[in-house]
Amino acid sequence: EPCRASSNMTARALLLAFLAVGDGLHVPRARLSPRGGAVSCVARFGGTPMRPEEEETHARAAELPSELAGGWEVRSSYSGAEETWVELLPDGSAEGSARSFSRGRGWRAAPREGGKVGWRLTVTMEDKLSSPLTFDGTVREDEYVGLSYSGRVLAPSKRTGQPAEVGEFRAWQR
Repeated sequence: EPCRASSNMTARALLLAFLAVGDGLHVPRARLSPRGGAVSCVARFGGTPMRPEEEETHARAAELPSELAGGWEVRSSYSGAEETWVELLPDGSAEGSARSFSRGRGWRAAPREGGKVGWRLTVTMEDKLSSPLTFDGTVREDEYVGLSYSGRVLAPSKRTGQPAEVGEFRAWQR
């Protein structure tokens, strides 16, 4: 069952959580809201740890926040993807339209490090030769366009095969 915990959690609740984890109960990592709001969590009480399939489902949901699903307008310095759109589907797949890529591989997100508000988002598309083209950046709240997303465009190096920066991008949710 999802529960909501505000940032002013009482010392008693923290103590109970500490004792529960110390007792061998598994409490999965919390998901941070990109708007800095409440933290959602799932926990099992009564001495019953989560089953592996429950842990996997919860972890997958944390990687695919519903706030980020939907269409994104993308502007990029990468040739063939200067002006395009990408659709992030709730199941983790992605679709898009550009001269430089033919289909999407998928997307995932993680809360930004250091307690900052927002998400670290990675969207991977495939070019016509099935090589990955990755848009890796951060999502922030923008007062003019709602959610904005900006960062680096990565593609495999022709020499090493390792991801190399080939451009920059910025995007906003449609």
